[in-house]
Amino acid sequence: MTPPWFVRSGKKCRRIKYLVLIRLFVRVPGFSPRDALRVRTARTPLDLNMTTARHKRHWSRPCWAYPMFASSCAVRGEKMGRAKKVLLLELNEIHWRIVDRLIEQRGSGFLPNFEKLRKEGAWAVQSAVERAPLLDPWITWVTLHTGVPPAVHGASVLEQSAASLRAPRTWQYAATAGRKVGVFGSISAYPPPPLHGFVVPGPFAPGDETHPPRLAPVQAVNRRYTQVHNQTTRAPTLVENTRTAVSLVRMGLRWGTVAQVAVQLVRERLHAGQRWRRVCLQPRLNFDIFASLYRKERPDFATWHSNHAAHFMHHYWRAWDDAAFRVKPSAKERQEYGEAVPEGYRLCDELIGRAMALLEPDTVLVVASSMGQQPYASEVYRAGKVIVRIRDIDALLAVVGREGISEVVPTMVPQWNLRIENAARREAVKTALDTAYRQRDLHGPQGEKPRENSVQREAAFSVQETASILTVTPLGLTQADRDWRYCFPQAVGADPQGYPIESLMAIDAPTVKQGMHHPDGLLAFYGAGVRQGVRLPDCTNLDVAPTLLTLMDVAVPAVMQGQVLGCTEALAARARLAAASAPEKPASLPLAA
Repeated sequence: MTPPWFVRSGKKCRRIKYLVLIRLFVRVPGFSPRDALRVRTARTPLDLNMTTARHKRHWSRPCWAYPMFASSCAVRGEKMGRAKKVLLLELNEIHWRIVDRLIEQRGSGFLPNFEKLRKEGAWAVQSAVERAPLLDPWITWVTLHTGVPPAVHGASVLEQSAASLRAPRTWQYAATAGRKVGVFGSISAYPPPPLHGFVVPGPFAPGDETHPPRLAPVQAVNRRYTQVHNQTTRAPTLVENTRTAVSLVRMGLRWGTVAQVAVQLVRERLHAGQRWRRVCLQPRLNFDIFASLYRKERPDFATWHSNHAAHFMHHYWRAWDDAAFRVKPSAKERQEYGEAVPEGYRLCDELIGRAMALLEPDTVLVVASSMGQQPYASEVYRAGKVIVRIRDIDALLAVVGREGISEVVPTMVPQWNLRIENAARREAVKTALDTAYRQRDLHGPQGEKPRENSVQREAAFSVQETASILTVTPLGLTQADRDWRYCFPQAVGADPQGYPIESLMAIDAPTVKQGMHHPDGLLAFYGAGVRQGVRLPDCTNLDVAPTLLTLMDVAVPAVMQGQVLGCTEALAARARLAAASAPEKPASLPLAA
């Protein structure tokens, strides 16, 4: 009998034989032991190619260059070790300063998993390279995942189409290198690419599409729940809600989470001021389904995103810690919302613990925020900015003209995205909103004559244009006065007398804006091969993508400007060499007083 071709072909083919034998005992997505036997008994390279061709959707390289054999894989010209899996937990806008403050206030047992990250992992203060007006999460997260600054990747509005971005994200690099990928809630993942794995875009995406399509029910729930300022759509019927609940349970929703939903509804009936706790239900629901997918799919690279802590800081910071605020909270505000920020971080801690429970021996958990927050301070809004949202988008568009607007999508409160393909029509709508203003009469004390300048007038909207999309943001108020009228001098057919504020806009946020963005965020590594109890040098969001790719043994493209962080011993030696020749980075910005 003629021996197989790889035995006769020398040292290289004998190496392939041993790797194939290993594959018999190691689980590899899309490649079964039966396939390994076919490779082992293949008599020619053609036989091998025919066997592996069926797995083209899993691999972009020959089977012996798959991640498990990455010792020969060059990354920026260096040999790396065995590839690791990576689970990235994206907790938007959290920071170590608040973690430390809560531990100081409530004891070491309040956030045990944050403490575990620092004692048994490597951690750092990660700062965004962006500054206002670019310091927004829909830009900083894209920087984190592309490894290039905004001038290169081109992100400028929330959930702009991935096709309009000029740089691939981490999951695209991983998929191109043959890795199995799972994306759940990350910004800039819409429309969901048909990668090997699963993709659930962020909750502000303009549609319910997912990959695979069977995950669409959870995206529909996320979009309906998140876009709360769109109160003109039809509420789902009891039958539709029941059907959705059944779908979510089949996808992995735990009965414990269902019980928490029921408890929250009862709590709101008894105490209306506890409605803020409803925000905690969405991340729990999402993580249930993500954890079920993760256990079934076992991706090489996975992401999961939550915005709940950022929401609490934006709205309820003052009720928890009023030291930096000129105007102090009332006793009622403190009683109703004082636990919101601590509860948001406690839930982050719970989710970190659940993510740790998902880890396999070869997996690294990365916990990150692309930036942080600080107390909101403004000379214009000294008492805090009163949030104004669009009450009825159809009524507003009837004033400026609906013609040519093909898509209307509510995003983060109070913003809306309008898609207008025709450039001339887009400019007309932009001008109508840019020139709109609100005004009111200023009356002196009762019995006195009106003031000399008796009319107060100010801009009504901020409008940003990105490709065919206009992002419309109603400007806030210094006080919750309802005697304003909105005027549209450049809108054809608009009433020259203007419109009462309550006919177009709503002032119904429970508090004024209390948190604002700060460049400094959080970063931590935990798990396989990670250095323990090590504080890494301060870094930026440009450093995360090259580090993640290096952990997975995926080649880091030269366009990435960041450094590979020394979260493992091997990478630490490499980081020391890089730091020796790199220019000193600027110090982190202090929080506003």
